[in-house]
Amino acid sequence: MEQDAFTSIPEKVFSYTLDLALWFSVYFAEMSLPQSSVGQLYRAQRAADRFLEHVNYETIQRGIVEARRRGLLRKGKKGRRAWPQITEEGKRRLTSAMPQYDEKRIWDGKMHVITYDIPETRRDERELLRSYLYRIGCGRLQDSVWITPYNPIGIIHPFIKEQGLGGTIIVSDLGKDGSIGDEDLLTLLIGVYGLDKINERYEKWIKETGKTTVDRWALIHYFSILRDDPQLPFALLPKWWKGNAAYKLVKRNIVI
Repeated sequence: MEQDAFTSIPEKVFSYTLDLALWFSVYFAEMSLPQSSVGQLYRAQRAADRFLEHVNYETIQRGIVEARRRGLLRKGKKGRRAWPQITEEGKRRLTSAMPQYDEKRIWDGKMHVITYDIPETRRDERELLRSYLYRIGCGRLQDSVWITPYNPIGIIHPFIKEQGLGGTIIVSDLGKDGSIGDEDLLTLLIGVYGLDKINERYEKWIKETGKTTVDRWALIHYFSILRDDPQLPFALLPKWWKGNAAYKLVKRNIVI
């Protein structure tokens, strides 16, 4: 794997330093436990080295201090040098911060379109909306036109109200056989969401991870891809899609 391909993988997974610090603490708490075999110890140390190469340790330290202040971490049981332990509240926060693979992907069979007309004088709100649309799984078709297979009305209306954007955003649907321009729906989705590029990352991850174990570093790398995966309905995914195979590999072979 090239250096640039994973320089900021941990930062790509977590939006906040606090959450990265929680993962870091859970990750390295394992290093302080007795290892039952030389092989386990070697794998743990190798994973630790890979992690430390790609995080800013001073940033992690600040995050750990803040996490302890909030009661998300507590002092370790083995003395001053032991890694802090995550609390139940910290576990809940970390779980909510991790990208989740949706095994159901309930779909109404329609494609939905979001259009907006926000003036230049409200540029900050416009950029905030774009960031929000990306975060909820929408794909950018044009500057002010986004699409999504999942009906966004229920989650976008509170955002519109909170940001005072009423009257500037329209949500509509294309029906069950919707398409835009001359492209068929599958071709459109591949281009809008960059599915081919994401699929290449999944393929590379599967090849490098192998078929036996998924250690903590491989898992955080997987999450960095899953974070960018729009998790489209299964019926809309191309036959060559490897996201499902990667998830099954994680589910079967994860080693924590």
